[in-house]
Amino acid sequence: MSERQASPDPMRRLILAGALAALLPGERAQAAATPRPDSEARRLLRAARRWGCQYQDIDLDAVAESDLDLIALEPSLDDWSMRFITPADMERLKRKPDGSRRLVLGYLPVGEADIKRWYYTDDMRAEPPAWLGPENPNWPGSRHARYWDPSWRALMATGDDSLLRRILAVGFDGALLDRVDAYGDWREERPSGQNDMIDLVATIRDIASERNPDFLLVPQNAEDLLLSARYRRLIDGLNKESLLTGLSGPGVPNSEDDVDWSLKRLKKAQSDGVAIFATEYVSDPASQRRLSDRLETYAFKPFFGVRELDVLPD
Repeated sequence: MSERQASPDPMRRLILAGALAALLPGERAQAAATPRPDSEARRLLRAARRWGCQYQDIDLDAVAESDLDLIALEPSLDDWSMRFITPADMERLKRKPDGSRRLVLGYLPVGEADIKRWYYTDDMRAEPPAWLGPENPNWPGSRHARYWDPSWRALMATGDDSLLRRILAVGFDGALLDRVDAYGDWREERPSGQNDMIDLVATIRDIASERNPDFLLVPQNAEDLLLSARYRRLIDGLNKESLLTGLSGPGVPNSEDDVDWSLKRLKKAQSDGVAIFATEYVSDPASQRRLSDRLETYAFKPFFGVRELDVLPD
């Protein structure tokens, strides 16, 4: 597998911090979003307490033997040998040792490509695709993607062998959508970027629902999009990274202005029935307890991860 498959970047929050963004066009007067129909999967998502993400060095036996209620996994176990999680693996992963149900989400990077990964083909290396953008300076090998480009959408969702269709075929309960905030990479080139991203998420919802009407969509970050009632209707949960710490450095508390900026948007989604998860990259046990207590006062579900997301969540 690549050195870094999908680790999140807390500095992305800098794109959003410091100013109130305008509401999306045509949505200033919208009331609360009409929630999606309830389902067993949505009920399990809301009830989940122990959860986390692992994108590298995945041990399927360890995951199956854990008491996690929810886990987000990279579907590829080994890029070099092209070994992926199988439907048979998924049946094991969905059951906890006591026989109760565990939700399993597949990782889907909708706004950024890692050119070290299996899906970046030799043909792409020989002739870079039109959707390929500049390198993400925080993650060597990762490139911004023009996510509105039809060929990128085919790779992620609409194509017969897209990453989304692979996730659906294996039987994942849903997808964790990373880099939904990629519109921040293209503000000058693509002023319609926020609406373009909502359109992509809507396409993902439509394709997934054809196969599994209860398929869960859990994007990360991109709180600006939560101002859109249409977007809130499309999603079931949201994982906010580095809400309380990390914008100014590992473990450094965020300003209350930054926290409040995000909270206003997150609570808007929460009031519409969206389950809110929160990832902090803090290892000190005392800090974890303190942050967990605060996150739980908001009814957010905390997870404390390592930056590489290469260990089984506790």
